[in-house]
Amino acid sequence: MICSLNEIEALARKAARGGAMSWGLAEEAGKAVRWLSDNGFPGPWLLAELLRQNDAKPYSDLAPLQSDGIWRARRGPLCPIIAGALICDRADELKEGAPLNLGEVAVPLLLAPFAAAASRSAGVALALEWDGVSLVFDRGAPKLNGATAAMIVAGTGSVTLSAREAQAPGWGPTAPDRHVTAETFRILESFAFRTYALATEESRAGAGARRETD
Repeated sequence: MICSLNEIEALARKAARGGAMSWGLAEEAGKAVRWLSDNGFPGPWLLAELLRQNDAKPYSDLAPLQSDGIWRARRGPLCPIIAGALICDRADELKEGAPLNLGEVAVPLLLAPFAAAASRSAGVALALEWDGVSLVFDRGAPKLNGATAAMIVAGTGSVTLSAREAQAPGWGPTAPDRHVTAETFRILESFAFRTYALATEESRAGAGARRETD
């Protein structure tokens, strides 16, 4: 089905909240999915995959912790929505040339909206790279250098974000992707439906990307 960007953002926000993200993280997830769809990427599918991976995982397991210059999750892969705040907070450091190194990341393309925001904030071109993929942001639409199949993946071993020369390689999406498959819509709706259900002890135990102070 074809959805408007407003519909995509609203569904993504509600699904993220149903996946036990805090309201703040759910808002960021909605904006990230909208940005991805507006730039020609399958934003709804990416979020559906992330919510599936993170279901019932506590926030403390997903949040980034630094060790030996690399940010990793306590257990399993980093959540890209939670790690997005880390990217935005370090825009000035990125501008000064200090790279940001992340360990294993779930659905790494969900980091792209935050890298774009950091690029705009710092006023420099930034390259987001993993497994042969390079997405370059120069205060505008992303440009891709690499195989598209490697870009739309459920996870990757490591991700680097660093300043680059102000020129974008390769190509960039030219039209929004507002198509949502029936299966993706069903998954997101199933998470969104949880926002209508009464909380139970079992549902509270599954934290997804919940903030500890939520």
